[in-house]
Amino acid sequence: MKTKLVLFSIGISLLFVPASLRAAIVPGNFWINPTFESLTAGVPDNWNLGGSDGTIDQVTTLNSVSPTHSLAVIDNSTTGYGEWYSDVSLTGVASPGDTIGFQWSEIYNIGTNNEMRVDVRFLDAFGNGGDNNFVVSGNSSGWVSTLANSTFDVRNQTLVVPAGAVTMRIQLTSGGPASGTGQYIIDDLSAYVVPEPSTIALLSVGGLVGLGGLLRRRQVAR
Repeated sequence: MKTKLVLFSIGISLLFVPASLRAAIVPGNFWINPTFESLTAGVPDNWNLGGSDGTIDQVTTLNSVSPTHSLAVIDNSTTGYGEWYSDVSLTGVASPGDTIGFQWSEIYNIGTNNEMRVDVRFLDAFGNGGDNNFVVSGNSSGWVSTLANSTFDVRNQTLVVPAGAVTMRIQLTSGGPASGTGQYIIDDLSAYVVPEPSTIALLSVGGLVGLGGLLRRRQVAR
């Protein structure tokens, strides 16, 4: 009986693994170069430089999740801003009405009364689409004096694909106002289609059925 309870507890716990214990990249991720490890001339493949001050857009090896590079906007100026952006086609990946889950790891240390952000935009065939800003300010909970000494926090967000969307753009941007200073570093960016509740229920039932079969086999073996 004790063995049954232990196995049942393990089976249930696997259905609710917290984000911090999952693999760095979420299963089902469709983002291109999500770890920023593939670079050409110092720029991560599938990512582009933007903003009025290109020195703000950086790739750093001072701290990372996997394995050595992370994407950063490090803003020490008072006159400009920096921006990384990346596009992925939604064709064959997600349809209007689908829920997209996003997960990334982040460290930030941002000046007083300033902010930085990850922005997700769903673009139509003409390149138009609104902003979905995930703003950060102050210090992340893992910030400890320097980037190298700090630890990453895991961030999870969801958005629903709007009608007419054909492309999804993710941007990492340094300040709201051009005078904003500080640093925002992300790594291991995942985008994935969240299963419908009915699909999750079927997977859960399937897992419990499989667990029941295992318990029966163990019983017969005895």
